[in-house]
Amino acid sequence: MQEIINEKVSVIMTYNQSSGLVKPEKIKWQGRVHTIETIGYHHKFHEGKKLIHIFSVADRCLAFRLRFDSDTLHWTLEEISDGNPN
Repeated sequence: MQEIINEKVSVIMTYNQSSGLVKPEKIKWQGRVHTIETIGYHHKFHEGKKLIHIFSVADRCLAFRLRFDSDTLHWTLEEISDGNPN
């Protein structure tokens, strides 16, 4: 089931100097910490003058769509999915 969330979340991320890659490592949402195991994709786009980054990531049970606003430095959990049809 896929569910739209649109809530601010806390994210721990790493930056690899050698590869230049940014990787979300953990998400704290509703008091629970989810450790990211895979990154499906990362893309960016402009929303007016803001640069927005979208990360599709997953832990063992759930897939998350994260939005990072590079202007405000805020993370938003846009949606989650458990991989099952509605």
